[in-house]
Amino acid sequence: MKTKRILKYFGISIVILVGGFLAAGQIAYHSVPMMEPPGKIYSVEGTDMHLYCTGPENDSAPIIIIITGAGTQSPLYYNLQANLSETVRTCSYDRAGTGWSESNGNPADANNMSDELYRLLQIAKIDGPIILAGHSLGGIVSLIYSAEHEEQVAGIAFIDSSHYNQYDYFGKEFSDAVYKQNDDLLSSFWLIELVSKLGIVSLTSLISEDSESESDMNIQGMYAYFDRWTPLYATMKSEIVSLQTSFEQGKEAHYFREDLPIISLSASDHDASFFPKTGPSEQEIRDAIKSFHKDLASLSSDGRHVVVEGTDHMSIIQNEKTAEHILSLIPLIEEK
Repeated sequence: MKTKRILKYFGISIVILVGGFLAAGQIAYHSVPMMEPPGKIYSVEGTDMHLYCTGPENDSAPIIIIITGAGTQSPLYYNLQANLSETVRTCSYDRAGTGWSESNGNPADANNMSDELYRLLQIAKIDGPIILAGHSLGGIVSLIYSAEHEEQVAGIAFIDSSHYNQYDYFGKEFSDAVYKQNDDLLSSFWLIELVSKLGIVSLTSLISEDSESESDMNIQGMYAYFDRWTPLYATMKSEIVSLQTSFEQGKEAHYFREDLPIISLSASDHDASFFPKTGPSEQEIRDAIKSFHKDLASLSSDGRHVVVEGTDHMSIIQNEKTAEHILSLIPLIEEK
């Protein structure tokens, strides 16, 4: 009887703790305040899109346009933008369905991403010259944009970029396994969205306030805001569904760019453990990623490949050296 009583009280305690945690999550979730975007909102064919520009205005200098990676919003790149805009006008933006930009209902493939960026820049009266700084999937968007609007583009900075051949390179068995893994991820999104609606992200943001720097707290707060008011899960799912299409579109735009200044930046440390354990070793995958980045640099006679030491796929956008390497394109552009 004593054991049963202990188990009963233990069970009640667990229920109270879980209930309290969920209640705290809901309070945090519904307490997240609205946040004004730091940039301007432009109507792009009826869809509100956010563009944030900082740095000196100089009609003779190119403007750097940061193109974010898949599943990310512009605040993640504000540190890179701050470093770049000390020297040159720099803009970041939220793709449709992310951050402060509304969804336009189009599939999130690279061609559509390129088209919506062009329309946004036209409405914002940014005609060029521009330097495209594309991170991850944003690298493929940069390649497509430069193919479609070469008169605007003065240079490209690929930041640990995706490559159209990154899944097919190791053969069909490997690529099938990767796409199967992506399908499995899609099937689990209901759980991610449930965690969001339970307020876990909002609660985590509150708990971390005492341990994070002011900059990190601001980012945490922004992501709690996005999670509450403008969740990007539908866009993320569309990006995953459209990934193979984006690679095919990137392949069509993958051709020699004469002497267009290009720099292709690689992170020094790639975590290959999340790839399927089919065929290549993790080291072979890491070596292949570097070779893809070298290939992007070879698309121009004025192209360079640089490894940014001490970085991985995400920390590379926070590293000061990344901004320095991107800015190194400007003297090459001025010579032309």
